Amino acid sequence: VDDIAQRVSWVRDFGGGDCFYATMTSATDKAAAIEGFGTSVQPFEGMLAEFQAKFHVEPDISVRLIEPSQCEVTNFLRFIGQTASDKPQLVLDRTSVPNGTPISGTLVTRGGLRSSVLLIDHKGMVFNLDDRIVVEPGKATFSIPIGLGAADKAAGKAVPQIIMVITGPQDIQAAAFSTPMPASVLLPKILEEIETDGSQFSATAQYFRLGG
Repeated sequence: VDDIAQRVSWVRDFGGGDCFYATMTSATDKAAAIEGFGTSVQPFEGMLAEFQAKFHVEPDISVRLIEPSQCEVTNFLRFIGQTASDKPQLVLDRTSVPNGTPISGTLVTRGGLRSSVLLIDHKGMVFNLDDRIVVEPGKATFSIPIGLGAADKAAGKAVPQIIMVITGPQDIQAAAFSTPMPASVLLPKILEEIETDGSQFSATAQYFRLGG
């Protein structure tokens, strides 16, 4: 196993506690970039120290701080990450979105695959964005207006939102819902369907902060 593959699997298998997910986004002999989701930075500080001690490279770690209600996303990504075939590429146009303005992005997957696009808000509710996606040759784009409720607006704090894409050879029945559902109910159902089906699915998630 080459060094880089070893680092990738070390990051993937690192135990950072309950609400923790980390993935290597780029790696060379001399550098490593890691992206993670968690409710606090402490586990990532531990990861940085251990990574540096083991591989003699200081990784550049970007931590996306999420709400406890969004933690189901970390379990989901950890599980799917173990089997990941070709990950979909998801790029958002910005990571800080003023309240009431659109979040836009681009999704690139391998031909012939089906994708479900989900938004997990700061309260842990999941919204299906599939009907907002515009399919173009070789990619899909979206621009979705998004706003906060009155109480969140009054609080004046930026809140974390996650867009997650799940890609595989066929549609996921559990992901075809129209009324927002709690992540704690929906994501385990999707995982169960993927496990039962046995096909190769992959997932990726990006983070932005809304309002503030």
